[in-house]
Amino acid sequence: MPALAGVTLSGLLGEKALISVDGGPPKVLSVGQTHQGVTLLAVHGQEVEIEENGRRRSVGLGFSSSGGQSAGGGRTVLVADARGQFLANGEVNGSSTLFLVDTGASLVALPRSLAERAGVRLDGAAQVGVSTANGVTRAHKVLLNTLRVGEIRANLVEALVLEDRQLRVPLLGMSFLNRVNMNREGEQLILSQRY
Repeated sequence: MPALAGVTLSGLLGEKALISVDGGPPKVLSVGQTHQGVTLLAVHGQEVEIEENGRRRSVGLGFSSSGGQSAGGGRTVLVADARGQFLANGEVNGSSTLFLVDTGASLVALPRSLAERAGVRLDGAAQVGVSTANGVTRAHKVLLNTLRVGEIRANLVEALVLEDRQLRVPLLGMSFLNRVNMNREGEQLILSQRY
């Protein structure tokens, strides 16, 4: 079976998606349309379902997907949003979320509601003081079983859990980012797994 193309999802507008194939110019596709052998099947929130060579897969907004064909570990390409921030679709213990990449955060940080949904146990977790934009607060320090961003998966990742009112968006901090190589190319941030 032929290798799957690298597909990047750069934008969404209702039931339309801005997709580029193998680094080519992006094209707006409606559900059911095909571009360079890639058919847009559905749009679900921040990701799309595509089909190529009879195989279906999902691609998240800001991601480049090679269908798992990359050699030497996972690789994910994030595209900056209008504010220059990088958002990354991922999973904590199999529970889906959208991370904000934050190289200034020493640890991954999660809102309590996400941590509970992902089955992270807080009873017995150490409480530590952390500095946030709103001042110093308390957080639970935990170890996440698995954290996945695109094709990159890491096990036993240190993280902080804060109350939802203190942290609305999960932060992808250095306890995960230290495990990848980061390369910025214009509006793209390329993450590749080290080990």
